[in-house]
Amino acid sequence: MNYQTLRHHCPTWDDYIKHDFVKQLAAGTLAPDSFRHYLVQDYLYLIHYTRVMALSVYKSDTLAQMRVGQAGINVMLDMEIGMYLDFCHQWGIALETVENAPESTVTIAYSRYILDAALSGSLAELYAAIAPCLMGYGEIGKRIKAEGFITGNPYQPWIDVFASDAFQAITAQNEAQINELLAQASPAQADKFQQLFNTASRMEVNFWQQALDLS
Repeated sequence: MNYQTLRHHCPTWDDYIKHDFVKQLAAGTLAPDSFRHYLVQDYLYLIHYTRVMALSVYKSDTLAQMRVGQAGINVMLDMEIGMYLDFCHQWGIALETVENAPESTVTIAYSRYILDAALSGSLAELYAAIAPCLMGYGEIGKRIKAEGFITGNPYQPWIDVFASDAFQAITAQNEAQINELLAQASPAQADKFQQLFNTASRMEVNFWQQALDLS
């Protein structure tokens, strides 16, 4: 088993990476309020995601695995979370507003789901649960780049991050980590990994949708 197996057998994968939110963002037609809603909720989600990456270090068996987890933490704290705060500033959302915003029910459900998987399961189960988030954004960025950028797109700075060579390199490193962890899965373990992956993909669909619905 490997990451591509999980992706191929996920019934909601296309709903996730080709969601209307993503399509509108790529076309530059996404409503500004939807983007603002997404920025705030994703910042709140990423705080919990960083805790999951910290647990990945704790659950690692080798130094190499620890370093992948450490790299994930560094990306969150040094790049992605800061990037979202920068976007919030650019879009007129004060830091105090972001940090004190209530988590939506979708954000609570998704973030606690991955935390529970990280706390209760193996390192492989942890990665199966975060793989849609971990890998999906890289795929989205790569696909938007391949389809061609829209001139004057107000969301181009967000797209540029996930379409960048640096982020694609991180995605490739994570895929190698996932593949190594899943390689020796028994049939029962493979079913568990797929279930975790599928549920997280559904959560990603809901995360996009809440931004469109402003819910």
